Amino acid sequence: MNGKPDGAGGAGRESTFRQAARAGLRSRAPFAALWAASVLLPLLVLGLAASWSWYGVESEARARVQRMVDMMHEHVLRSLDTQEAILEAIDYGMDQSDWESIADSRRLHVLLATLNRRSPPSGGIVLVSPDREIVAGSAEFPFTPINASDRDYTRPEAHRDERVYIGETVVARPRGQRVFPVSRARSRAAEAGGWIVASFAPDYFEDFYRAVRESDEDAAALVRSDGAVLARIPSGDEASEAGQRRESWRLPSDEIVAAALAENPDQGLIDAVSAHDGNRRLYAYRRVSGYPLYVVYGMSRQTMHAAWLRELVAHAAIAWIAAMALLVLTARIQRAARRERVALADARFEAERRAEAERRLAHMQRVDALGRIVGGVAHDFRNIVQAMRGGASRVAKRADDPDEVRRIAGMIDASAERGARLIERMLAFARRDQMPTAQFDIAAALAEICDLLERTIGPAHRLACETESDLPQVAGDRAEFETALVNLVLNARDAMPDGGPIRIAAQREAPDEAAAENPGAAARIIAITVTDAGAGMDDATLARAGEPFFTTKPVGEGTGLGLATARAFAEHAGGTLEIASVAGAGTRITLRLPAV
Repeated sequence: MNGKPDGAGGAGRESTFRQAARAGLRSRAPFAALWAASVLLPLLVLGLAASWSWYGVESEARARVQRMVDMMHEHVLRSLDTQEAILEAIDYGMDQSDWESIADSRRLHVLLATLNRRSPPSGGIVLVSPDREIVAGSAEFPFTPINASDRDYTRPEAHRDERVYIGETVVARPRGQRVFPVSRARSRAAEAGGWIVASFAPDYFEDFYRAVRESDEDAAALVRSDGAVLARIPSGDEASEAGQRRESWRLPSDEIVAAALAENPDQGLIDAVSAHDGNRRLYAYRRVSGYPLYVVYGMSRQTMHAAWLRELVAHAAIAWIAAMALLVLTARIQRAARRERVALADARFEAERRAEAERRLAHMQRVDALGRIVGGVAHDFRNIVQAMRGGASRVAKRADDPDEVRRIAGMIDASAERGARLIERMLAFARRDQMPTAQFDIAAALAEICDLLERTIGPAHRLACETESDLPQVAGDRAEFETALVNLVLNARDAMPDGGPIRIAAQREAPDEAAAENPGAAARIIAITVTDAGAGMDDATLARAGEPFFTTKPVGEGTGLGLATARAFAEHAGGTLEIASVAGAGTRITLRLPAV
C-alpha cells in the first residue's frame, strides 16, 4: 500500500502519455520531404511532359511528312499524265508519216508549239528520228537537225520495259535550259521507228516544292529509281557556277536514302543525314504509281526541335506555377501543423484510450457470456460429481463382486469422460479469443456451441439447432461469432422466464437482386437465425434495440451490449444483423455472413 489513490495514478499515467505523444510529434522530421516534393514533383511532371511532347511532335512530324509526300505524289502523277496525253496526241498527229515528211510538216510544227504552250511544265517538245537525230521541235520551223546520240532517251534499249522513258536532267539544245525528258516510241507507225520527247523543266517542280515546304531547312526531291535526281530543293550552293547546277546529280550509293529505296521500294520513313548538305532530317518517300520515280520529302530536325521547344516553354511555365503553388501550400500546411500539434497529440491519446476501452468492453462481454454459461454448467458438474461419488460408494460396498466393480467403474469412467468433454468445450470457448481467424467452419462452430448451450439454458428451455448440409465457410472471427451467438441465445432465454423453445438455424440465402437476375445462382450468403417465442418488442423498443447500453432488463441483470456486440461482429465480417419482432409473438434475429 503506497497510499496513492487510483485516480491520481491514472491521471499521472495520462499526463505522461500525453507528454510522450507531444514529444513524439515534435521529434518527427520536419516537412523536408514535402518541400522537396514541391520542387521535384513539378520537375518530374515537366520531364514527363517534355517526353510526351517530343513523342507528340515526332508523331505529328511523321504524319506531316507523309501528307507532304502524298501531295507531291499527286502533283507529279497529274503532270506525268498530262505529258503522256501530249505524247499520245503527237503520235496521233504524226500518223503514218515518214521522217522526211515529218521534218518538212508545218502543220506538225504548229501542233507541237500549241501543245507545248498549253502544257505549262513543258520544257519543249521534239521528234527524234531512228538515226538519233532531232528533226522537228516546238521551238522553230524549219528546224535545224541536232545530233542526240549522246542522250540516254535515244538508246533503243531505254524503251524496252517501260511505256515511257524518263531521262536524266540535261541542258536542252539549243535553248540551254535544264530539262529532263519524258519520251515514248512511235506506236502508230512502229516500223518507221523514232521517238516523241516532251521535256519537264525541273524548276517547275522545285518551285512547287518551295511553295509547299514548311521551312527553308526542309528538303524535297524527285528521284529516278536508279538514284538520278531530277529535281530537288535545296538545289545546291547558289554561289557555285551555273554550269555546276546544270549537271545531273545522283544519290551516292552509300547514302541511307538510296539504301532505303533499294530495301523498301514502295514507300518508307527514315531518319538520315543528307549527303547533299549534311542536315539531319526525317525523310518520307513514295514510289510514283506506274513510273520508275520516287518523291522524297525531308523535314529538318531543327524544325521539329523548334516546335518541341515552343511546347516545352508552355509546359515549363505551368510547372513553375505549380511549383510556386505547392511551395506556398506547403508553407501554409506547415504553419497549420505547428498550431495543431498539441490537438493532434490529444486526439491520438483519445483514440488510443477509446480503442483500449473497446478492447476491454469486448473482453468483459466474453467474460460475462462465459459467466452466464458457468451457471448452467454447474448443474451438469454437480450431476457428474454425484454420479462419481455414488459409484465410488457402491464400489466400496461391493468390493467382493468383481463384475459389479467393473460395471460401476465403467459408469464412473463415462461420467468422468462427460466431465472432461464439458471442461474442454468451456476452455476452448474461453481461450478462442487467442486464435483469431479470417474465416471458419460455420457448421462445426454451431455444433460445438449448441452442445454447450444445451447444458446452459436450463431444462425449461428447449434448444433446437438446424444446420443445412454442406455449408461453406464464412468470413469473420470464430470466437466473436460464438460470443455473439451465446449472447443472442441467452437473451432469448431471458425473454421466456417460464421456459419455451429456442431455435437456431443456419442456411444459404441468396440476395434479392441476385435471385432476380439468376434464380438458379448458388447462394453466397449464410443466414443464422435465433428465434424465440417470448413476449417480443413493441415498435418503440424495436427502434432502439441494438443501441449500446440500451436494455429492458432490471438494473443489474443486463448491460445492453449483447445485441450491439452481435451487430458489431456482423458488420466487421462484412455482413448484417436484422431484428424482427412483434409484441406478444416472439423475436427473430438474423445474422447474415458472407460465404468464402
